[in-house]
Amino acid sequence: MKKKRKKYRLNARFYCLVLSLGIIVALFMNVSATLRLNTIPNFHGWSTKKVMQYEKDHENILMIYDLEYSYDVIQNCVIEQSIKPRTKISNDPLILTLKVSKGRPIMEDFVGKNLKDVEEFANHYELNLKVKGEEGIISSQTIKAGEVLSRGMTLSVTLK
Repeated sequence: MKKKRKKYRLNARFYCLVLSLGIIVALFMNVSATLRLNTIPNFHGWSTKKVMQYEKDHENILMIYDLEYSYDVIQNCVIEQSIKPRTKISNDPLILTLKVSKGRPIMEDFVGKNLKDVEEFANHYELNLKVKGEEGIISSQTIKAGEVLSRGMTLSVTLK
């Protein structure tokens, strides 16, 4: 007696499901590729090397780099950008300004300068400032010039 072979047939729902998944994946890949090519990316955290490569690949975009000290972003990485990410790119020339980290701030030499300069510096870099004396120019400072700063450090200056 011959055994009957079972025939496996997939129903129409299965084929519709596979076809639908294929269409969704293709649409997703197409949309994501379009977004990458026709919009400004989020450069935050990108290295300057990667940004310069992007600039080479996009001739209609001119990048301007502003250097700034940062406690939070490592040296030679983007801190912020002038044009919002996902802004559409046209064929017109576009100027994009990027703030790039110079690394952690470095202490300046304030000996011979006035108190106002030190106060601005301390406020900008979030240092605690202690002043000895009432008037005059700065004769000494506790943090040496060239030393790497940390947020919240205490800087004492003496006025002469």
